[in-house]
Amino acid sequence: MRTIDFLKMTAICAFGALVTTSCNDDDDDDKVQVPGVVQEAFSQKYAGVQHVEWEMEANGYLVAEFIKDSKEHDAWYMGDGTWMMTEVDHGRDLTALPQAVQDGYALTVYAQQQWTVDDIDEIQRKGYETIYKIEVEKAGQPDHDLYFDVAGTLFRDVQDQDDDRNEGLLPGQMPAEIQAYVDANYAGAMVVDFEKERNGYELDIRHGGKSIEIRFDSLYNWVQTSTDCKRDIPANILAAVNAAYPGKVIDDCDYIETAAGEAYYLIDLDNYDKDLKVTADGAIIEVIDY
Repeated sequence: MRTIDFLKMTAICAFGALVTTSCNDDDDDDKVQVPGVVQEAFSQKYAGVQHVEWEMEANGYLVAEFIKDSKEHDAWYMGDGTWMMTEVDHGRDLTALPQAVQDGYALTVYAQQQWTVDDIDEIQRKGYETIYKIEVEKAGQPDHDLYFDVAGTLFRDVQDQDDDRNEGLLPGQMPAEIQAYVDANYAGAMVVDFEKERNGYELDIRHGGKSIEIRFDSLYNWVQTSTDCKRDIPANILAAVNAAYPGKVIDDCDYIETAAGEAYYLIDLDNYDKDLKVTADGAIIEVIDY
């Protein structure tokens, strides 16, 4: 998230300029004409905010930059006044995050290997559940962006994209076929993230208190479901892994179901370059190198 030149903005906007005015120290931004419908939508959502910078992005979105509760906010609107996304900058303050997210981060290799938290963004999006992006860095290593849902599940770990605006996180239109699948199989689910990939689509949802990743092919056919089970590994699965790999720590666990009829637990062991496929009755059926 880009930092607001708040002192200059305040000077320009002195004498009570309202959010309907584009007050910005950038000459190009001074020319931004904010439609009344956008101004009204902003005022309703963020009543009482006094000093706002408006910017027009290349994709046509209007972005309001402002301070609320002592934190920098960027709110994204379409030209018709539809709110799409708000980024809240928490700086490097992990304690500003929900406890579940703090706990989830503490379980990552980055926390355990003492990477430095460089920035934290809270991402609120229309029709999606709130997510949290933690940027971490370490000397000699590429920076990483870690994405967590509200339950503290790490659902994405990518090298830093230098996307200060988080534009790539704007909510997209989900194909009707995928929405129908979700409605039929996970009624009431909250969408965490949705991405179009090279060979299909990936959807992250929360349903029944669980974090679930669903993959579809390019024709919207269901391919695979992965349900996070790190916090509730069945006792017999835990016993089977401990017996086969004594002393090893389970770093992650997902229950996998595929269109081919497979169903198994995928176990990732800490500091061990293999994953384990374990059946529901505790049989280790495959050891996967990665």
